Amino acid sequence: MQTVASVAREKLFNMRMSAEEWTRLEYLAKHYGLNAAGVLRMLVKGDVDRLHRETQALAPAPKPRKR
Repeated sequence: MQTVASVAREKLFNMRMSAEEWTRLEYLAKHYGLNAAGVLRMLVKGDVDRLHRETQALAPAPKPRKR
């Protein structure tokens, strides 16, 4: 079980959104059952994970060791 201290957030991020952007965010929040902050966290984590997978897939394979 996570404690309150383990999920504390240190950074604060503010942004202005157009009415259209806010409507999109609310739509996703309702769909996923999250608040706006949870949707942004989920989307950022998903993109970072995808980029890491793509980067690892593009990395050259390690050379076999000589025995």
